[in-house]
Amino acid sequence: MAELANYQKVVIDQDTCISCGACVAACPYQALELDENGKSRLIWEMCRDDFSCVAVCPVKCIYKTSEAPAEFKAKTGWYKFGKALSPEEQKAYEEWKSKYGVTAPPV
Repeated sequence: MAELANYQKVVIDQDTCISCGACVAACPYQALELDENGKSRLIWEMCRDDFSCVAVCPVKCIYKTSEAPAEFKAKTGWYKFGKALSPEEQKAYEEWKSKYGVTAPPV
């Protein structure tokens, strides 16, 4: 899973999300889900930088992590882990947070 460190992933502004599910349907890696409020949420370790979710979002609330406003990277709730991370995955996660300035914790 060392390749995880190479992915920038996406950031979702759940306040703008209209719960349409277009991103969930578009992702070839099943890296997005609708949360308990019907808002899109990233499953962190599943994302492989396909970015089709960015293109299909009708309200433009999904950003490449490198392009997301800092305020969205600080909001809680927009990403989670789908499973317990291995030590290698945890290291990639910490590097990702640091590299892209993500301050919100996972759900």
